[in-house]
Amino acid sequence: METQNYYVTKIKEKLSLKQKQNPNYSLRAFSRDLNLHCSTLSQIIKGKRSLPLKRAVDVAKNLGLSPKEKTLFMESFYRSKTNIDEIEIPQLDERFMLDESYYQVISQWEHFAVLELFNLAEYDLSIRGIAKKLDISIMRTEVVVQNLLHCSLLIQTPEGDFERVHSDIKTTEDISSQALKESHRETLELGKRKLDEVELEFRDFSSSTLAVDLEKIPEAKTIIREFRQKMTSLLKNGKKTDVFQLAIQFYPLTKIRKKENLK
Repeated sequence: METQNYYVTKIKEKLSLKQKQNPNYSLRAFSRDLNLHCSTLSQIIKGKRSLPLKRAVDVAKNLGLSPKEKTLFMESFYRSKTNIDEIEIPQLDERFMLDESYYQVISQWEHFAVLELFNLAEYDLSIRGIAKKLDISIMRTEVVVQNLLHCSLLIQTPEGDFERVHSDIKTTEDISSQALKESHRETLELGKRKLDEVELEFRDFSSSTLAVDLEKIPEAKTIIREFRQKMTSLLKNGKKTDVFQLAIQFYPLTKIRKKENLK
């Protein structure tokens, strides 16, 4: 299944499940439950038109999607609206981590950094080797590795070597999580340190200040996400020797009025 068509597929899936439970359940009844015009819904299902931008969030909500499904639904919808270029994004083995038992793994930068070390060429992946490469203590390294083992993101072979389980891991988009908030705070603090510690040749900090139409924010965020994925696609090849952190900051400088006051 292509990601771009996921939101249409999910609409069809939900309709088929309702009709399985109740053979008399009609497209008109489904459109009423989704608060969407029946003719519009019919055209969306037939692939003759896309879901209206202003209705996407409400439809996702009315479908009763899980957090993971909602993330994929909205991402595929926005991608169908926005395409910044023709760079191909490969399908990744993604694992969504919502359970707060993964709190430390999500919120503390060392965990994802350790996982990325497994993509480096010819590197010592022992506790001591990891600690040296990331410039953290042996004890901290042991704690981080133990967390990754506990969450089944690493396994240890009978020979004592560590192996990464999943080729790619990501968290959900646009879903509030205390762990993700802590991760973003830590990334900001880490960036402040690296601004002084890292030579200009190996860092890039930039910003733009611009007036925006709030209705374009969802599309802007989609472009940022697509850019991240394309950076991953670009940098996945070659002989990898180091692990970098890509952090894109996009936030309002003005006080946002509630939507009902914007109409």
